[in-house]
Amino acid sequence: MKSALERRILLFALLVITLTIAVNTGFSIEGFRLDYRDGIILRCQTLAAGLKNSIEKVMGLGIPLGEMEGVNLRCQEMVTNDPEIVYCLIEDPDGNPLYANDPSFNFTRDVEFIKNISETTSILELPRLGRFYDVSLPLFASGKELSGRVRIGFPETVLKARTEKMLQRSIVVLGLAFVLVFGVVVLFTKRDLIGPIQRLIRVAKDIAGGNFRVQVPALSTRDFNELGLALQEMAHSLTERDEKIQEGYQELEETNSQLQKSYEFQERISAELGRSREMYRSLLEDASDAIVVSDADDRIVLLNKAGEEFFGLSRESAERSNLFSVVNFFSEEALEALYHLHHQVLQGQSAETEIRFQRPVDNQRVIGWVRGSPVFDKDGRRMVQAIIRDVTQQREVKANLEKSTQELKRLNQMKDSFLGVASHELKTPLTVIIGYAELILGELADHADPNLLGMVKHIADAADRLSSIVRDMVDVTMIDSRRMPLRYQAVDINDLVGKVANELEFFFSLRKQKLILKLGNDLPIVQCDPARMIQAISNLAVNAIKFTPDQGSIAIETRSFFSLRPPTGFGVQPDGTKVIGAELHPYVEIKVRDTGIGIAETDQIHIFDKFYEVGNVEEHFSGKVAFKSKGTGLGLTIVKGVVDMHGGEVWVESPGCDMENCPGSEFHVMLSPAPVKVPAGLEPV
Repeated sequence: MKSALERRILLFALLVITLTIAVNTGFSIEGFRLDYRDGIILRCQTLAAGLKNSIEKVMGLGIPLGEMEGVNLRCQEMVTNDPEIVYCLIEDPDGNPLYANDPSFNFTRDVEFIKNISETTSILELPRLGRFYDVSLPLFASGKELSGRVRIGFPETVLKARTEKMLQRSIVVLGLAFVLVFGVVVLFTKRDLIGPIQRLIRVAKDIAGGNFRVQVPALSTRDFNELGLALQEMAHSLTERDEKIQEGYQELEETNSQLQKSYEFQERISAELGRSREMYRSLLEDASDAIVVSDADDRIVLLNKAGEEFFGLSRESAERSNLFSVVNFFSEEALEALYHLHHQVLQGQSAETEIRFQRPVDNQRVIGWVRGSPVFDKDGRRMVQAIIRDVTQQREVKANLEKSTQELKRLNQMKDSFLGVASHELKTPLTVIIGYAELILGELADHADPNLLGMVKHIADAADRLSSIVRDMVDVTMIDSRRMPLRYQAVDINDLVGKVANELEFFFSLRKQKLILKLGNDLPIVQCDPARMIQAISNLAVNAIKFTPDQGSIAIETRSFFSLRPPTGFGVQPDGTKVIGAELHPYVEIKVRDTGIGIAETDQIHIFDKFYEVGNVEEHFSGKVAFKSKGTGLGLTIVKGVVDMHGGEVWVESPGCDMENCPGSEFHVMLSPAPVKVPAGLEPV
């Protein structure tokens, strides 16, 4: 049985170690191969992107792709500087090579495509050369049409060679580790398992043979040692039973029964105490908070690992030292706080306080929150347990957050002040520029140089653009300060939508977009400022034009419905919730729907913020309705401000942003009209 048990343990250990090393080696080698491949691909993409940008800049100057100089030399430098790259070439749109690091290299149409790794990287099979990783980037001229491609590639043999070297090193290292670990397992099995079992078997055989005066040798393993002591105690009990058997069988039975019960109870108590002691010790040592236990004489009885780190003290120097002498070394302020807490806890009360001191080890300012509670030692004497949580970082974060909040408030006020001052200061010079430009283009046009008139026309257009931006800034300033004047009139929303459609008809035709009007019948009259409401609807329509591709369609719909939400601010409470009543209220909805690129979910909650622009700011283009052009980021802010000041609500719905599929987006505006009678039997929306 001994050899069978030993063989099973060793075979199991051999199997586990072998599988562990094999699996770890496989994952490590595969991970290394993928990381190395991705590193080479990233280098190729970086080199290709740099070459692409250089060529596109030259093409932007009007030089055709086939007439450039120095491109072959640039390709040769790339291949020479990176020995893992085999070829670098430039193709025309039909795949014919124009430039290459090696003119004799023939990248023919016999190349076999294997698969794509990414949008720019593919695996190709080249005749007689084997499998290659090919990185390809398109070249575009200023007209955004494909002019050619940049191709950089490296062979798969590079990865195989590097992987084989890595595998050889891993096998050597892991083989040595396998021998060492398996040797440790064999040594442990023979010394700590099989050896103690053999000695215990010999003791058990002696007891079974009638030798009750056995001596169990000391064993290195606690469990086996306890078993040996149990065998020795059992032998001692048997000896006492034999000596007292003459005194009477009944007395022997009672003694044996009591001894058995006492032994079992003691074992249970001992095991329970051992588990509790180990659990408490583990929890105490592994606690994230510093724990200090002191007795009634102010001596430190216990200090855990976190306490050593918090105070910067070693456990040997702190334990059995006077608590207040140690704390006084750090700070008198901390000494006073801990003194009151210590005496309060000794009276049987729990207490909390804060201590601050400078830790001598690293001269760092430390803040701790102390919770004191009474505990008792084995003799029933009361001691003080102080649990100290390091709140230094929390206090620093809180202070920084408060400071940042005040700074953000100040910057926001400065920004609002700047908008107001800048918009008002720009009005006067813009008025003068526009006035003189109109005078030159009008009354003085016959006396001016035609070339000068063209420049004045550009000045007038730029001034009009800047004037429109200033008007938006003024509107935003008035919206923020709630000072925008509104001239309420009873209007038909369909009339306002018609005026917006007429004003923007030129831009729809310019972008070859289709405008669809779905105007509801018998809409209730709305009390609003018609000019401001036209401004809001126009901003939504212009926004739809800019982010809808050519040949797309834009729909403006109106309808009336009834809802249980009150009309005043739609019943919005300070916590953001909305009140639902029992009475139906009428509403008019304006919906602007487009077939554009859509809006990402992360942008939908910010698009009504001031100066917020969806997408990359570097793509900024000042065209009024050019595709994906961007302005000042105030258009939708003005829309929300105007709608809010009319007691309405505006929001956007979009499945997301997709440049290819164009899922589109919908902007909804809800307004409360003049009171109307609710039709009988109408269900609320």
